[in-house]
Amino acid sequence: MSEQSGAQDRPCQRPQCEGTYEDMGAGEVYCNTCGLAPVVAPGGMLGSAPTGMTGPGRDSRSSGSARSGSSSRASSRSSGRSRSSRRSVSGRLSASLSGRSTERSVSVRSARTSAESSGRGRLGAGLVQIPPVPRPDPAGVVLENPEVPERKRFCSNGECGAPVGRARSGRPGRTEGFCTKCGHPYSFVPKLRPGDIVHGQYEVAGCLAHGGLGWVYLAVDRAVSDRWVVLKGLLDTGDQDAMAAAIAERRFLAEIEHSNIVRIYNFVEHLDQRTGSLDGYIVMEYVGGNSLKQIANARRAADGKRDPLPVEQACAYGIEALEALGHLHSRNLLYCDFKVDNAIQQDDQLKLIDMGAVRRMDDDDSAIYGTVGYQAPEVAEEGPSVASDLYTVARTLAVLTFDFQGYTNVYVDSLPNPENIEVFQRYESFYRLLVRATDPDPRRRFASAQEMSDQLLGVLREVVAVQTGKPRPALSTLFGPELRVVDTGLFAPHTGDASLLGAREPAAKKRRTRKEQALLPAELSAPAAPVALSASPAAPASEAAAPSPVATAAPART
Repeated sequence: MSEQSGAQDRPCQRPQCEGTYEDMGAGEVYCNTCGLAPVVAPGGMLGSAPTGMTGPGRDSRSSGSARSGSSSRASSRSSGRSRSSRRSVSGRLSASLSGRSTERSVSVRSARTSAESSGRGRLGAGLVQIPPVPRPDPAGVVLENPEVPERKRFCSNGECGAPVGRARSGRPGRTEGFCTKCGHPYSFVPKLRPGDIVHGQYEVAGCLAHGGLGWVYLAVDRAVSDRWVVLKGLLDTGDQDAMAAAIAERRFLAEIEHSNIVRIYNFVEHLDQRTGSLDGYIVMEYVGGNSLKQIANARRAADGKRDPLPVEQACAYGIEALEALGHLHSRNLLYCDFKVDNAIQQDDQLKLIDMGAVRRMDDDDSAIYGTVGYQAPEVAEEGPSVASDLYTVARTLAVLTFDFQGYTNVYVDSLPNPENIEVFQRYESFYRLLVRATDPDPRRRFASAQEMSDQLLGVLREVVAVQTGKPRPALSTLFGPELRVVDTGLFAPHTGDASLLGAREPAAKKRRTRKEQALLPAELSAPAAPVALSASPAAPASEAAAPSPVATAAPART
């Protein structure tokens, strides 16, 4: 057994690397974390790391030291960009050993690994500390007097959208009635009341908020451990066949499992005793915390004006949101309506909470939902796409990081002049990321959520470096560490009449082993003689035209 083979299953000797050595075959042993071979002393024992060899940084502790619960959330991810403490990268290393080639799998830490496995919370990529948002008591968030302000009352007919239920002649607006423009019925009165039992299982506790499809209710699931759930209207229709078709069409939402996406438990129907209509509801996981809109509005300066979020905090939210969108895209789904209202921070985690606008990529018939100021300009004509989803994330980052006045009208599909925005002046890379993600041409935006997330993580590292004065580099996700340098002295020293322009003292030539000689291309196996050029005007044309990496002086003219 070779000296390196004896190192199998032993802990890696590199400082702060928590990997172990694995036998990759042919007597080769490498660490399954840093990808480096052990240093073997002459006596056959593992020696200390050579001078200059560094391991992962201080923030690269294993995920086992992270906050309790992070590992369970990480294991729930079924696709997208993995959050595990290490990522296996299959690398092909060809070697002419014993006349055959070998292939081994090298495990290297990804750029996001050291961030997540640090002592910081998961939200913030391990680079910044994001203030946690504790989960409130669900019973305490129920609205005592659920009412929709008149300024938010509009016709639910997609082809109309006219204001309804407004005050006239000093009289308050009606909460129920018919649109005066198209005749479509409207109602802003909650259909469910505290104590109602939906589907014989869900006991309503009260209203949480009002959305585009009606009221959102908090309920207790009496059939499953009295857990808190959310009921949200699915379709505003009394047509039983249409309801059944709508529920069957949306069943795919229950198959989505991701720690950054609210979980869909069930689809149920409930007969409204007051109107006799059959209403459909989505039963979802209850996510307590604050939405990005609430977090942003809570920040106020001394003069009472809204204080934008720090750019590093917004970047942390964006990275989490992109991971969730990337998971949906991998399942051929589009989110369509990402904005500050539809993401909630709970503890150190961000979750997308509204799945009402999710649609399949090949769906050309369903209604398209979106929000003015966030939706990409091409959606109205071409429909939603991966590029339009990424557009909404960039617009959300802009709304969070500066006082974006006019983002729903003047700048509905553009960004303000960077000379007038302080955050753009200080962090140019952040501005460039937003410019690319909101390019009018979808083909010029990022190609995927992962690509945009990688770039946003790079922006976050730069922002933190600027603020702290300390660089925050990361290992490449494409290239592993250099395992072996075969030889650097490829050319023989210059002699004779060759030009010495730019010449350096050659390194001492060492004798190559037979193994190293086999790894070199054939043309480099033998020493290469330098090309000598004569500066004499009488030199033959063939010599004067010979190629050379060294420039020579031209002959003087007479």
